[in-house]
Amino acid sequence: MGDLSKPPFLDKTLHALFLDFDGTLVGFADDPDGITLEPGTLERLSALEERQGGAVALISGRALSSIDRFLSPLAFPAAGVHGQEVRYTAGGDVVTAPPPDDLATARARLQAAIGPGDKLRIEDKETALVVHYRTAPEEADRAERLGEEAVAGCSDLRLVKGHAIVEIRPSGVDKGKAIEKLMQREPFAGRKAVFIGDDTTDEDGFEWVAAAGGFGIKVGSGETAAKYRLDDVAAVHRWLDAVARQ
Repeated sequence: MGDLSKPPFLDKTLHALFLDFDGTLVGFADDPDGITLEPGTLERLSALEERQGGAVALISGRALSSIDRFLSPLAFPAAGVHGQEVRYTAGGDVVTAPPPDDLATARARLQAAIGPGDKLRIEDKETALVVHYRTAPEEADRAERLGEEAVAGCSDLRLVKGHAIVEIRPSGVDKGKAIEKLMQREPFAGRKAVFIGDDTTDEDGFEWVAAAGGFGIKVGSGETAAKYRLDDVAAVHRWLDAVARQ
């Protein structure tokens, strides 16, 4: 799948749109706080939200507080940390699931192995842990090994590889389940889900929307369960802009 170059436009009343953040709406940066928005992003998202009757949401590995800083004053329905955090309505409260006890064990193991001055960097999301190696790609194997060691014997945790990261998160948490939660609420209920993402962590979302009668859109190259493909972040914004203006 994922061999079609361009997805179809969205129907105003039939489709609900779900968007990944990093690598989809914004490009990557060495520091996650160093990303920049494409020109017109806020206006484009606002137009899409109006066009789709509010059925637009963000589905990200980031914490929602991080996304909100960049998209302020907008505060879409959203799922953060792959679904550990969920905001069901625009501007509403964020519901956060408590992390499993095993996460403290994994955190202690990583902190013991990755100290000050290390080429690897730990990002602590409180409900998940990320080891970054974007600035040191030669450390990829070590990052994966340390991640595997951190979750050893921790049945409540899973290790997921992404773009220059390895992430430790609770088992049973993924973007497909996050989309499913939002699809049970208005204004998403009864629509067909469309999910745009770029990473291996988005594949669960692509699989869920396809099984539910919607479709996925993969950003960039690589094998995917998505039905359609866009080349890069700029192509995503061109497509979103075209949909918003339709």
